[in-house]
Amino acid sequence: MSPLLELRSLCKQFSTDFALENLSLELGAGEVHVLVGQNGSGKSALMGLVAGQGKPDSGQILLGGETVNFGSVPESRKAGIIFQRQDPLLYDNLNVAENVYFHRLSKRRRWPRIVEPYELREECASLFSRLGLPIDPGAPVSSLGYTQRLLILAVQTYVADSRLVIFDEPTAGMTDPEREILFTIVREIRDRGVGVFYISHKLDEIGIVGDKVSVLHQGRMTGSLPCRDADRERIIGLMTGKSFTERYPRLATTKGSRVLAVEGLQSDTVLKDVSFSLHKGEILGITGLMGSGRTRLANCLFGSSKPTGGSIRIEGRQENFGHPAEAMARGIALIPEDREHDAVFHFQDIMQNMAIAALSRFRGISGLDARYMHELSSEYISGLAIRPGKPGDLMQNYSGGNQQKVVVARWLMSLCRIFIMDEPTRGIDAAARIDIYNAMNDLVSKGAAVILISSDIDELLGMCDRILVLARGRIVCDLAQGQASKERIIDYASA
Repeated sequence: MSPLLELRSLCKQFSTDFALENLSLELGAGEVHVLVGQNGSGKSALMGLVAGQGKPDSGQILLGGETVNFGSVPESRKAGIIFQRQDPLLYDNLNVAENVYFHRLSKRRRWPRIVEPYELREECASLFSRLGLPIDPGAPVSSLGYTQRLLILAVQTYVADSRLVIFDEPTAGMTDPEREILFTIVREIRDRGVGVFYISHKLDEIGIVGDKVSVLHQGRMTGSLPCRDADRERIIGLMTGKSFTERYPRLATTKGSRVLAVEGLQSDTVLKDVSFSLHKGEILGITGLMGSGRTRLANCLFGSSKPTGGSIRIEGRQENFGHPAEAMARGIALIPEDREHDAVFHFQDIMQNMAIAALSRFRGISGLDARYMHELSSEYISGLAIRPGKPGDLMQNYSGGNQQKVVVARWLMSLCRIFIMDEPTRGIDAAARIDIYNAMNDLVSKGAAVILISSDIDELLGMCDRILVLARGRIVCDLAQGQASKERIIDYASA
């Protein structure tokens, strides 16, 4: 039986530093083909060619045995190809149900195209109930968090007519229960006979959701094998040529004085009576399911959301931040959950993206010291293995994972004392995660304090001194490193 999709000797030069070279692979109908590789290895770039976001310089793309040469994304979508990208682009002025069925609305009736809102919400509610998705179909999309948007986008893909679906990091930032919903959607799409490409940095997902896995490294294919034969060490070796036995290089530090005290914090109906403290030299983990309030808590601490009750004290002094600039002046940094909308300046270069939060460090007699800015940016680029890694490169030309590392570097450069990291390793490969963890260790060894907000429980267990669990806007447990376990955290989060 011929494959649904076949790529033959595909080549594409993107820049002087990066190209896809002689790539060949196949995807069968009713098959999930996982693509893995380090940031910038070419996974999303390759799938972009399949989805019509550019044309290869040479080679062939065959869909259903026929050569195709898509000139645009609408053209590939018309052929039944859907590309669900990392950054969920939804319509904020519409509600959840309208977003889910947006691409089908025009097909529901002939002229006049009248859609009953109640019927749409009822149909959506029935689907959500079957998938176990706890989101109100009538809620405005503008009120949803990042992981909720990802799930809505996945359901939008689920209800669409398709022959081939590409998922690009679909579980980024999701907890285990949310990932299970996504896996259910992927499996049901596959069981219809649809071919699925699944891009992921989470190596544990390979065996859970995939049938076959292919590994890319610097634009080349380094291996392709059945998922049943894909153990972690073998995949990492194909990705990097190295073995990473120490996934979480946790550093033993002595906890110092209290730098942050939160008491009875409230934010509308999202946060309710949240109290905790943070000390110098401590990495404090915070987790919770979708809608638990973890990102709202980060925004309240950083001044981008206004609490409706309670107090925040920095080194004993009560604060009432009205703007993030006030929080930054008191030494607080935030790496936000939603990189695309809240962190990246796409049309500025790498150096400007890094330096924007630390401009006072570069103040000279007649303006900013461009040479020092360039030198320091180059040091962070090297330390975090950002590739291709030229300070003058535009951010929009970098992969999502490399963009995330630039955002991390921005706040490391700022020399703040309290670092709030909301999903800092989202979309980052196994090797680069260790660079981020080592950066966190360096921070706490110098007396800074870190709040690590993450849906990755293994990451929290590996790196944190204490772990707080949020559920329905409240802290339901405070576990010391020796008391915490994956089962216990999930139990508290879902109680």
